Amino acid sequence: MKLSSILLPAVAIGLAAIGGTDAQQNQPACSSVYTRKELLSLTASEWNLYKAILTAMQRDGWFQWFAYLHRTWFGQIHGHSQFFPFHRRFVHEWERVGRQYNGAFAQPYWDEMRDYRTPASSQVLTSNWVGGNGQGANFCVQNGLQAGWTMTYPNSHCFSRNFRNNGNPTSWYSPEYISSFVQTSANMAAFRPGIEFSLHGIVHLDIGGEMSQPTSPNDWIFMLHHANLDRLWWQWQNNGHMWAMDGPNADGSPISIDSSISYFNEPIRSVMQLGYGNMCFQYASNPIRRRDLDTTAESRLINKLPQDMLTKWFPDMAKEM
Repeated sequence: MKLSSILLPAVAIGLAAIGGTDAQQNQPACSSVYTRKELLSLTASEWNLYKAILTAMQRDGWFQWFAYLHRTWFGQIHGHSQFFPFHRRFVHEWERVGRQYNGAFAQPYWDEMRDYRTPASSQVLTSNWVGGNGQGANFCVQNGLQAGWTMTYPNSHCFSRNFRNNGNPTSWYSPEYISSFVQTSANMAAFRPGIEFSLHGIVHLDIGGEMSQPTSPNDWIFMLHHANLDRLWWQWQNNGHMWAMDGPNADGSPISIDSSISYFNEPIRSVMQLGYGNMCFQYASNPIRRRDLDTTAESRLINKLPQDMLTKWFPDMAKEM
């Protein structure tokens, strides 16, 4: 299944329905949906299948193609409100290609907030999963999914990672921080930069190597990372912002759900609601706001906050207490 043989427009999958039709929705509901799981929840057989699919996608040039697209459109998809709709469509297109190899493929996500204290010690970054830091002068990765791979775009080079802080990145953003942001951001103009310039940026920069470049889709962590960011956007949408799309477009003009997604030339409204049109997927049910508040010291502190502070910074949690 070569790259040249399936470079086609996204096929209308015709799958549908979770929930009723929103007044803004003009696409058919999906007849069925598949589920994106957290990476570490995959079974051994699922992971073996996914590794085979991803290895075939590397062989056939798909890592190269998606790295090329991301680099080409980089300036139009970062720093403004195209960020979330473009990456939802981009990851879905990647997933669509993977499902051409085997229909059981569903792009997993990495719940990076779970590993925020000591990211380099994450189980995700071990030889059993995606591998760890690069080695040697060129920081070539020697274990995990992409061990020993030669990447071909923008030139031929070993697959690399170069963790910041001499291989031991400092802590990332806690679940409590991200949960508060999901619950308190009033519009896309606030939500987008709050996520893009916090969790999004620090993971790219701390993993380094391929991930620190515009060609970051060379590293499959890119897809894990952006699936997780998309999951956070979906949580925020379900917090009273299903059709919220405001702030600047790539050219500085006001964006709306009828604006076109960069490169894909499809209206943003086509990706706004999961379970409709071609967005026939859902996320495994572990949203941040349902996280057990007793599992960390930070969460136990949240439980002791005065009611007025809890209501201001964690309104969803305040309702449950």
